[in-house]
Amino acid sequence: MRTLSILGLDAAERPRLGAASIRQLAKLGTVVRWPGLLFAAVLSLAVPPRLPLGLAVLLIWVAVYNAWGMIAISKADDTSILRVGRALTLIDTVSYFLVLFVFGGVGASTSIYAAYILLIVWMVAYDGAEGAMLCVAIFVLGMLALHAALGAVFHQDFAAREVLLWSLIMVIAGAILAAYDRIVVGGVQASSAVGLDGSRSPASSSGGPVVGNAIPAVRLSRREQEVLQLVSEGYSNSMIAGRLHLSENTIKTYVENLLSRLNARNRAEAVAAASRQNLI
Repeated sequence: MRTLSILGLDAAERPRLGAASIRQLAKLGTVVRWPGLLFAAVLSLAVPPRLPLGLAVLLIWVAVYNAWGMIAISKADDTSILRVGRALTLIDTVSYFLVLFVFGGVGASTSIYAAYILLIVWMVAYDGAEGAMLCVAIFVLGMLALHAALGAVFHQDFAAREVLLWSLIMVIAGAILAAYDRIVVGGVQASSAVGLDGSRSPASSSGGPVVGNAIPAVRLSRREQEVLQLVSEGYSNSMIAGRLHLSENTIKTYVENLLSRLNARNRAEAVAAASRQNLI
């Protein structure tokens, strides 16, 4: 995803979550989907869907990809777990609008749209401000497509006011969640790496908790060394991608792998750990 670089917001890229945290977040998503399926089934008893067969197919589809997700998460390594978790959440956004379509919209119960905020929370956790912007953009496009499809199939009037209202609500919700993630979560991580007096804390200087005084040796490939050097010089992922003539997703994978191998929670800690081990 290149949302940040396109908007010129490279400097706002959030500190990455550790692989263990991402794995737990992805696992939580697979747990939450099961009661979501149950809710949709119960809702179909109270509000008969316009396309009963379509709802049954969708429920089976969600159950299948959630089961796949549980297997994929358990098998994914630290460099690929983020892609697995993100992919599952993006599939959720598409499935969400398909479920609304088979119900013929939600009528007076428009508050069900608020459930989409949970998906924004997940994407913010994975990708910070970029994740929020992507999820909100999907919602706006999804609302337009949903109501256009409802008009074409069920001959319902296009609810322009409803589309505009909930799109604005999601924009505001996404902005608040992204700001909280950047300012509060990012601030906590940054303060743990650099003290108030500007000195680095012992944990950040060693790249994370270390047993005893020993610092584990890390051997880097030539490309990893190049990426680490550019990270230490303050380059963003998009800038590194341009410098090394690689895709931004490839650079993100390299950076995530470096964070994991250096036992670091963010780029600053990775640079500090690499410096301690004379890697840069």
